[in-house]
Amino acid sequence: MLKKIFLISFILISLNTLAQNPLITAKEFAIELKANKNMVVIDVNAADLYGKQHIQGAINLPHKELYKPGTVEGQIKPAEELAVIFGKKGISNTSRIVLYDEGSNRYNSRVWWILKSIGATDVSILHFNMDQFAAARIPLTATASTGKATTFTVTESAYKPYLMGDVQKLTEGTLLLDAREKDEFEGADAAKKSKGHIPGAVWMNFKEVLTATGSYKSKEDIIASVAKFGATPEKQIVVYCNSGIKASVLYIALKEIAGFQHVNNYVGSYSDWVTVPENKLAK
Repeated sequence: MLKKIFLISFILISLNTLAQNPLITAKEFAIELKANKNMVVIDVNAADLYGKQHIQGAINLPHKELYKPGTVEGQIKPAEELAVIFGKKGISNTSRIVLYDEGSNRYNSRVWWILKSIGATDVSILHFNMDQFAAARIPLTATASTGKATTFTVTESAYKPYLMGDVQKLTEGTLLLDAREKDEFEGADAAKKSKGHIPGAVWMNFKEVLTATGSYKSKEDIIASVAKFGATPEKQIVVYCNSGIKASVLYIALKEIAGFQHVNNYVGSYSDWVTVPENKLAK
């Protein structure tokens, strides 16, 4: 009886934690993987990486399949197209979903944002770490898995993208954070993809909110790290990067983990900004 009460208490505590924080640890995931047969685990890596090794039972949905084709990098497909893609993979808007990538937390964070923006209600981010996976006895395999097709219904969401027009008319005092590498911010990258940054932006590389192993820092450490760049809980903040991937990391760290209330995500980011010749850049 006591064992049953303890188990129920543990589940309730875990659910409460998940409701406030999108992260799930390897240990928590291993427990839920055994208990919840309806959980949908998504490997967002490219197909070749998935084919080498992935969590047993995970389906493969490369994050790049969610972007529009064309020359503008990383622009997200329309909501209804995304719904079709997710539904065919066996993912509904009410599914219990866990996302992981190759360990950088960039790509699963991006897909987390996409899912939340079109109404997915229960999505968690799992950091891929072989040592932690081994300790938690999470099974890995090279055998592919597929989900049973379902319906993903697009619903109203609090996770609304910031658009170019919003950035063009930022109110005074808003902190615009550029999550890219320093040479991209300065327009000096070797690939010559960047000519600078959006005027008024402050450079804060996305890795500021991650540990050396790529996992998200704690709430306290995130608050301490970002304060050096002028980011505080009460400030209006907009994040962007090149195509929205690294910006999603900053958004999750600031809004979902640290609890900053006024954070917005310019999902089109630099790639979208430079499609309009009149939009200025700074170096």
